[in-house]
Amino acid sequence: MLLSTPKNPGDEADVASPLNRTGASDGGGESAQPTRSSQPAAIASSTPSGRPPAPSSATTAATRVPAPVSRPPGPVRPPVSRPGGPTRTPGPVRGTPRPNARPNPRPNARPNARPGAHPINYKIRRISALRRYCVPVTTLIIVLASLVVIAILIKVVLDNYYYFCTKSFKFIPLDKWCDGVSDCAGGEDELRCVQPVDYSNSSIVRLSDADSVVQILTSSGAWSYICYDGFNTAAAKAVCAQLGYSSTPSFSQIPSPASNGVYSNILLSGSGIQVVPITGNCSSGNVVSLTCLVCGVNHKKERIIGGHDALIDNVPWQVSMQYMGQHLCGGSIIAPRIILCAAHCFQKTQKQVDRWRVQAGGSTLTYLFASPVDKIFIPTSYILEQKPYDIALIKLKNDLTLSATVQPVCLPGFDNNLPSGSPLLVTGWGDISEGGALAQTLQEVSITSIPNDVCNQEYFGQILDSMLCAGRLSGGTDACQGDSGGPLVYLGQNTHWEQVGVVSWGEGCGRPGKVGVYTRVASYLSWIYGIMKREL
Repeated sequence: MLLSTPKNPGDEADVASPLNRTGASDGGGESAQPTRSSQPAAIASSTPSGRPPAPSSATTAATRVPAPVSRPPGPVRPPVSRPGGPTRTPGPVRGTPRPNARPNPRPNARPNARPGAHPINYKIRRISALRRYCVPVTTLIIVLASLVVIAILIKVVLDNYYYFCTKSFKFIPLDKWCDGVSDCAGGEDELRCVQPVDYSNSSIVRLSDADSVVQILTSSGAWSYICYDGFNTAAAKAVCAQLGYSSTPSFSQIPSPASNGVYSNILLSGSGIQVVPITGNCSSGNVVSLTCLVCGVNHKKERIIGGHDALIDNVPWQVSMQYMGQHLCGGSIIAPRIILCAAHCFQKTQKQVDRWRVQAGGSTLTYLFASPVDKIFIPTSYILEQKPYDIALIKLKNDLTLSATVQPVCLPGFDNNLPSGSPLLVTGWGDISEGGALAQTLQEVSITSIPNDVCNQEYFGQILDSMLCAGRLSGGTDACQGDSGGPLVYLGQNTHWEQVGVVSWGEGCGRPGKVGVYTRVASYLSWIYGIMKREL
């Protein structure tokens, strides 16, 4: 339909006013929001300039007349002067965001200082805080760690070449440590060293190999049996203390093994025990059988070169003797704090007690959590590079915790005498072949005892009564380097394993005719018990 023109000239001026235009003069190609009128809008049919009337935004969609497709260009309209005022930023088109406005990625972060600003200020402040605190702390930690590593390296180097005298505050070459000559103030460098000790005739108590029968030395120098009459637990503890044992003993009575033996009673005194000889025979005819320590528990009733892997549960007395973190010798537990070993393990440059550790309770060779050593004893008669008196005792700083894998082995009786061909067992982590490498898993091998006279035919008379030979004359099975000091055990008459020998020396490993030579433990019982008693 056709639109009517306004009859009131004021209406035309109101529609054509710049304030009611669609924002053509505001720039940016955006239309301003039209002003709503309270009366129906009207569009003039013509303008003073003769320009066709433009459609009004106030007209509803139903009455809007589309503009012609081709429109002749009209004259340029002079700019309308506007009163001065504050600059107005064009608003956004309805339904679209501001072109420079960005959503804040952090809901709880501070609002941007200006529209369109990137939230970089907060990150800059955060990075500055990290640089202020974290970088100096990290640098300090790195510097301290470097100083610790350097200090450790310096200590390792000094420990390998020098000994530090704390009293005189000086370093001495390592070969002067424990050389028998005092080089530090107060002889500090000779205090913690291997000690030569002679206790060959100090023990007044001994135990027989069969049934562990007690014999005690009288004032007249004769060995006598202890009559069971009146014997009690207190007396048993006092007798075991003479051998160096502090554990709770067990005892029993057995018939006297000798028809015309010498008998005594035991009286307790402040200094230990007093021996009271009995005139004639024991009234009951029974003597004391004494066990001072549970030892040699038998887990296997059968029966290193030619050997095979062993379980520590079967030989729980086996230990590794380690010098500065390296396995050098074997050893055996004979008391919770006493280890039996060989004297030749402690060479001239390896006499420093504080550098030795004892590892117990495992089949696999390891160097963690080893027990520190307190003292090392060797016989005064032992001469380095010579064969006799090759035995040593090690006292630990603390008792070993006994368990299924840590148990002492029994010592033999004073009258122990192995028959020729007796089955024996030797264990250790030594070389698995002559000139080879150490075994990482404990090895065991079954061998037999060889008479000394047969052994001497190969060793030209070097085998003494304080030694015993064991192995196979055909070769192939033997102890080797790294097994030194380890136990040679025998399943005794009491069905308990007892240590009869200490790995000592031999020619090669497993050579035919060249069997292993062991220190005979029974020859040194008095020496062993004397030291154990003193160190109890």
